[in-house]
Amino acid sequence: MRRVHLVSLLILLTCLSGCVSKEVVEQNPENRQYSFTATTLDSNASVEAEFNLRERVQLNPMILFWVSTGCHGCHDWTDEFRSTIENESLNISSIVSIHRYADFESEQKLDDVYGTHNNSSHPSPWTVAIPTQNTPVSDFNTGMIVDDSSIYEAFNDPVTPTIQVVNRNGEIVWTSKEYWPSDDAMDEVLQALADAS
Repeated sequence: MRRVHLVSLLILLTCLSGCVSKEVVEQNPENRQYSFTATTLDSNASVEAEFNLRERVQLNPMILFWVSTGCHGCHDWTDEFRSTIENESLNISSIVSIHRYADFESEQKLDDVYGTHNNSSHPSPWTVAIPTQNTPVSDFNTGMIVDDSSIYEAFNDPVTPTIQVVNRNGEIVWTSKEYWPSDDAMDEVLQALADAS
Protein backbone atom coordinates (compact mmCIF):
# COMPACT_ATOMS: atom_id res chain seq x y z
CA MET A 1 0.00 0.00 0.00
CA ARG A 2 2.83 2.38 0.83
CA ARG A 3 4.33 1.62 -2.55
CA VAL A 4 1.11 2.62 -4.34
CA HIS A 5 1.00 5.91 -2.44
CA LEU A 6 4.65 6.58 -3.21
CA VAL A 7 4.17 5.89 -6.93
CA SER A 8 1.03 8.05 -6.97
CA LEU A 9 2.88 10.87 -5.23
CA LEU A 10 5.77 10.69 -7.71
CA ILE A 11 3.37 10.79 -10.67
CA LEU A 12 1.55 13.77 -9.15
CA LEU A 13 4.81 15.64 -8.53
CA THR A 14 5.97 14.95 -12.09
CA CYS A 15 2.75 16.41 -13.46
CA LEU A 16 3.11 19.51 -11.32
CA SER A 17 6.77 20.14 -12.06
CA GLY A 18 7.63 23.47 -13.64
CA CYS A 19 10.25 23.57 -16.37
CA VAL A 20 9.50 20.54 -18.51
CA SER A 21 9.82 22.13 -21.93
CA LYS A 22 12.99 21.61 -23.94
CA GLU A 23 12.41 24.90 -25.71
CA VAL A 24 14.99 27.52 -24.78
CA VAL A 25 13.67 31.03 -24.43
CA GLU A 26 16.33 33.58 -25.24
CA GLN A 27 16.05 37.01 -23.80
CA ASN A 28 17.40 39.76 -25.99
CA PRO A 29 17.99 42.72 -23.76
CA GLU A 30 17.78 46.03 -25.57
CA ASN A 31 21.22 46.83 -26.93
CA ARG A 32 21.92 50.12 -25.22
CA GLN A 33 24.06 52.69 -26.96
CA TYR A 34 25.66 55.37 -24.83
CA SER A 35 28.25 58.08 -25.16
CA PHE A 36 30.08 60.42 -22.81
CA THR A 37 32.50 63.31 -22.89
CA ALA A 38 35.36 63.54 -20.39
CA THR A 39 38.58 65.45 -19.82
CA THR A 40 41.83 63.72 -20.71
CA LEU A 41 45.17 63.29 -18.99
CA ASP A 42 47.19 66.49 -19.45
CA SER A 43 50.58 64.89 -19.96
CA ASN A 44 49.36 63.06 -23.06
CA ALA A 45 49.87 66.30 -25.00
CA SER A 46 49.50 64.73 -28.43
CA VAL A 47 45.81 64.04 -27.81
CA GLU A 48 42.77 66.28 -27.47
CA ALA A 49 41.92 67.92 -24.13
CA GLU A 50 38.45 66.38 -24.16
CA PHE A 51 37.38 62.93 -25.30
CA ASN A 52 33.96 62.47 -26.93
CA LEU A 53 33.14 58.81 -27.52
CA ARG A 54 30.43 59.45 -30.12
CA GLU A 55 32.71 61.62 -32.26
CA ARG A 56 35.57 59.12 -32.08
CA VAL A 57 33.69 55.91 -32.86
CA GLN A 58 31.94 57.48 -35.83
CA LEU A 59 35.41 57.60 -37.40
CA ASN A 60 36.28 53.99 -36.56
CA PRO A 61 35.43 51.31 -33.96
CA MET A 62 37.38 51.66 -30.73
CA ILE A 63 38.84 49.71 -27.87
CA LEU A 64 37.64 51.02 -24.50
CA PHE A 65 40.31 49.98 -22.00
CA TRP A 66 39.14 50.51 -18.39
CA VAL A 67 42.13 50.98 -16.09
CA SER A 68 43.13 51.83 -12.55
CA THR A 69 46.51 52.81 -11.17
CA GLY A 70 47.08 49.77 -8.95
CA CYS A 71 45.85 47.13 -11.42
CA HIS A 72 48.79 44.93 -12.46
CA GLY A 73 46.79 43.40 -15.31
CA CYS A 74 46.11 46.93 -16.58
CA HIS A 75 49.84 47.68 -16.50
CA ASP A 76 50.69 44.58 -18.52
CA TRP A 77 47.87 45.19 -21.01
CA THR A 78 49.06 48.79 -21.43
CA ASP A 79 52.56 47.58 -22.27
CA GLU A 80 51.11 45.03 -24.73
CA PHE A 81 48.92 47.65 -26.43
CA ARG A 82 51.91 50.00 -26.73
CA SER A 83 54.00 47.21 -28.32
CA THR A 84 51.13 46.38 -30.68
CA ILE A 85 50.96 50.04 -31.75
CA GLU A 86 54.74 50.18 -32.17
CA ASN A 87 54.69 47.14 -34.49
CA GLU A 88 51.80 48.79 -36.40
CA SER A 89 49.24 46.06 -35.69
CA LEU A 90 47.00 48.64 -33.97
CA ASN A 91 46.31 52.28 -34.79
CA ILE A 92 46.77 54.70 -31.89
CA SER A 93 43.40 56.32 -32.67
CA SER A 94 41.62 52.98 -32.12
CA ILE A 95 42.13 52.86 -28.35
CA VAL A 96 41.24 54.95 -25.32
CA SER A 97 42.10 54.18 -21.73
CA ILE A 98 39.33 55.14 -19.33
CA HIS A 99 40.20 55.76 -15.69
CA ARG A 100 37.70 53.58 -13.82
CA TYR A 101 38.27 54.96 -10.31
CA ALA A 102 38.86 58.68 -10.84
CA ASP A 103 36.73 59.39 -7.77
CA PHE A 104 39.31 57.57 -5.61
CA GLU A 105 42.64 57.75 -7.45
CA SER A 106 44.30 61.09 -8.12
CA GLU A 107 45.13 62.42 -11.55
CA GLN A 108 48.75 62.74 -10.40
CA LYS A 109 48.89 59.01 -9.64
CA LEU A 110 47.25 58.30 -13.01
CA ASP A 111 49.91 60.45 -14.67
CA ASP A 112 52.68 58.64 -12.78
CA VAL A 113 51.46 55.33 -14.20
CA TYR A 114 49.91 56.10 -17.63
CA GLY A 115 51.31 59.50 -18.61
CA THR A 116 53.68 59.93 -21.52
CA HIS A 117 56.57 61.59 -19.71
CA ASN A 118 59.84 59.79 -18.96
CA ASN A 119 58.91 58.92 -15.38
CA SER A 120 55.63 57.12 -16.17
CA SER A 121 55.82 53.44 -15.33
CA HIS A 122 53.46 52.31 -18.12
CA PRO A 123 53.24 55.16 -20.65
CA SER A 124 50.11 55.32 -22.79
CA PRO A 125 50.66 57.39 -25.95
CA TRP A 126 46.92 57.25 -26.72
CA THR A 127 44.08 59.19 -25.09
CA VAL A 128 43.48 58.58 -21.39
CA ALA A 129 39.96 59.77 -20.47
CA ILE A 130 39.11 60.70 -16.89
CA PRO A 131 35.35 60.49 -16.30
CA THR A 132 33.88 60.49 -12.78
CA GLN A 133 30.75 59.08 -11.21
CA ASN A 134 29.02 62.38 -12.10
CA THR A 135 30.07 62.43 -15.76
CA PRO A 136 26.85 62.77 -17.79
CA VAL A 137 25.94 59.86 -20.05
CA SER A 138 24.06 60.57 -23.26
CA ASP A 139 22.05 58.45 -25.64
CA PHE A 140 24.39 57.70 -28.54
CA ASN A 141 21.75 58.34 -31.22
CA THR A 142 19.89 61.35 -29.84
CA GLY A 143 22.53 63.04 -27.72
CA MET A 144 19.98 63.41 -24.92
CA ILE A 145 21.31 63.08 -21.35
CA VAL A 146 20.33 59.81 -19.67
CA ASP A 147 19.38 60.64 -16.08
CA ASP A 148 18.92 57.14 -14.69
CA SER A 149 22.38 55.71 -15.41
CA SER A 150 25.91 56.48 -14.28
CA ILE A 151 28.75 56.08 -16.75
CA TYR A 152 29.74 52.85 -15.03
CA GLU A 153 26.23 51.37 -15.24
CA ALA A 154 25.94 52.45 -18.87
CA PHE A 155 29.08 50.50 -19.74
CA ASN A 156 28.14 47.36 -17.77
CA ASP A 157 30.00 48.16 -14.53
CA PRO A 158 33.50 47.35 -15.81
CA VAL A 159 36.15 46.17 -13.38
CA THR A 160 39.82 46.59 -14.20
CA PRO A 161 41.14 45.62 -16.58
CA THR A 162 38.11 45.47 -18.85
CA ILE A 163 38.56 45.76 -22.59
CA GLN A 164 35.48 46.50 -24.69
CA VAL A 165 35.15 46.97 -28.42
CA VAL A 166 32.57 49.55 -29.48
CA ASN A 167 31.36 49.73 -33.09
CA ARG A 168 30.46 52.84 -35.10
CA ASN A 169 26.88 52.64 -33.79
CA GLY A 170 28.02 52.92 -30.19
CA GLU A 171 27.28 49.27 -29.38
CA ILE A 172 29.58 47.23 -27.16
CA VAL A 173 30.12 44.28 -29.47
CA TRP A 174 32.83 42.45 -27.53
CA THR A 175 34.20 42.35 -23.98
CA SER A 176 37.42 40.78 -22.78
CA LYS A 177 37.63 37.86 -20.40
CA GLU A 178 41.36 37.94 -19.66
CA TYR A 179 43.05 39.66 -16.72
CA TRP A 180 46.54 39.09 -18.10
CA PRO A 181 47.55 39.69 -21.71
CA SER A 182 48.85 36.92 -23.93
CA ASP A 183 49.38 36.58 -27.66
CA ASP A 184 46.05 34.75 -27.99
CA ALA A 185 44.22 37.33 -25.87
CA MET A 186 45.65 40.19 -27.94
CA ASP A 187 44.70 38.40 -31.15
CA GLU A 188 41.12 38.17 -29.83
CA VAL A 189 41.04 41.92 -29.16
CA LEU A 190 42.38 42.77 -32.61
CA GLN A 191 39.98 40.34 -34.29
CA ALA A 192 37.02 41.81 -32.41
CA LEU A 193 38.10 45.29 -33.52
CA ALA A 194 38.43 44.13 -37.13
CA ASP A 195 35.02 42.42 -36.97
CA ALA A 196 33.46 45.66 -35.71
CA SER A 197 34.69 47.58 -38.77
